Amino acid sequence: MIVSENTTTNLPISNGKLAMWLFLATEVMFFTGLLATCMLLKESAPIPGTGIPYWPNQKTVHVEPWLGAVNTVILICSSLAVLLSINALKAHKVSSSLFFLGTSLILGSVFLGVKAFEYKGKFEHGIIPGKIGECLPGMSVQREKLLQQNGLAYIRKVQTQLRIICAGVTNDNLKDQSDIIKNAYGLYLLTLDGKDSQNDYMRPLSPAQLGEKVNLLLAEYPQMHLPPAIPNGNLWASCYFALTGVHAIHVLFGLAFMLGIFVKGIFGNLQSMEGTLEVTGLYWHFVDLVWLVLYPIIYFL
Repeated sequence: MIVSENTTTNLPISNGKLAMWLFLATEVMFFTGLLATCMLLKESAPIPGTGIPYWPNQKTVHVEPWLGAVNTVILICSSLAVLLSINALKAHKVSSSLFFLGTSLILGSVFLGVKAFEYKGKFEHGIIPGKIGECLPGMSVQREKLLQQNGLAYIRKVQTQLRIICAGVTNDNLKDQSDIIKNAYGLYLLTLDGKDSQNDYMRPLSPAQLGEKVNLLLAEYPQMHLPPAIPNGNLWASCYFALTGVHAIHVLFGLAFMLGIFVKGIFGNLQSMEGTLEVTGLYWHFVDLVWLVLYPIIYFL
């Protein structure tokens, strides 16, 4: 076979870029599968007692769209800074390249900081997979039976937290306590076996009744941080932490690569890292693109 002089057998990109494109192709399949699974679960989540799909709204699960919007702007600016760093390095402007790379590092770290702040809010409000009560009045008997284990675990968790809130409180000193303590103590008594004013046996609250009272109490005293009762809440929390957690790990890896390049650049080796910086920038743009897809799904759907 004769190959003319004007024909090349090589791809017009470096081996590093080719490897990164192949890696990103697998990442696209991974995130597509993850997103598709979460969307399928969302569409199949039933309203208690009906077959109509139900998904917790933003207020119920304490999601703040404006925080997500801030993080979106931060990540876009970080991606732009990486691009400017690459262009500056190609123009042999090492100091400018380092400046933009450092800017991208700072913005990426701020993104993770905002995400950590959001996670902290979820933990404080008890929005954690497996910890959310899902029983509320109006559920079908079949649904309540299906959620029996969840209901029992929810009662134990609420009892434990109410016991901590009401530590040292008795019927004798109850009148000297604040309203929040009085309400917490009254709810705690309702979760126990006891007797009413006629000395008759009084059944403790069922998981659905307790969930309703906890939600009402949280509406008045959100600082109590009791675990709420949210139908399909555990499913939502699992999807939320899976999507944002996996993305945060990707952001962390991207920051680690950029930090390594930045440190080498400080010691005068940045020019030799041009190819590595381009490949890392390609990965960082992909992370940014994934977030642009995740943001509306997490914060608005």
